[in-house]
Amino acid sequence: MAQKKYLQAKLTQFLREDRIQLWKPPYTDENKKVGLALKDLAKQYSDRLECCENEVEKVIEEIRCKAIERGTGNDNYRTTGIATIEVFLPPRLKKDRKNLLETRLHITGRELRSKIAETFGLQENYIKIVINKKQLQLGKTLEEQGVAHNVKAMVLELKQSEEDARKNFQLEEEEQNEAKLKEKQIQRTKRGLEILAKRAAETVVDPEMTPYLDIANQTGRSIRIPPSERKALMLAMGYHEKGRAFLKRKEYGIALPCLLDADKYFW
Repeated sequence: MAQKKYLQAKLTQFLREDRIQLWKPPYTDENKKVGLALKDLAKQYSDRLECCENEVEKVIEEIRCKAIERGTGNDNYRTTGIATIEVFLPPRLKKDRKNLLETRLHITGRELRSKIAETFGLQENYIKIVINKKQLQLGKTLEEQGVAHNVKAMVLELKQSEEDARKNFQLEEEEQNEAKLKEKQIQRTKRGLEILAKRAAETVVDPEMTPYLDIANQTGRSIRIPPSERKALMLAMGYHEKGRAFLKRKEYGIALPCLLDADKYFW
């Protein structure tokens, strides 16, 4: 296979350099059949390449047939306005022959995708088309996207349709936004409780004037506790109450972190 490609490349180069037009006499007759001069050309090039004359003749004939095919397509396009697109299908289809599709260029990308899917037995929503290294836009016409006669189109298969992919992306985006919102709520709650706990732990000059958190025993007598423990107790109670409030609203994603923090400070 590699040898044949090398041969095709070298012969194409020679034909260009020598300005030989295989689709014209004496290499092609009026009925588009191979001319006798092609054998002489094959011998000349096989000597230059030092390889089998039959192999060279065979490859030159393939090049000639492709040139005639292109010329016929060009004539047809000029006469009817119907362009030819060479379609490269996904590898799993293993199509050996060239896949050509005829179409007018005023149709949209969506119509071309539908036509390719129908012609080659593919699922329309699970393929995308790449032409001139750009993904074909479904809403624009082929002309608007610079698609011309004899262009090559590559068909790529998708694991999921573009519509499904778009929906999944939107769902993921919504989930991320919801998670960010929950995180902001949790951080707001933490900041508020930290401020309250700090105030409760500070030394109060006049408890009667500024009673903030008073802890009493069974007889109602106030119990003095160290500032650090007072702050921890305030945070534990605050997180616990916030967690309960979120549970009632069925906001479990926020309630759980609050209750876990409450448990940490209680201990």
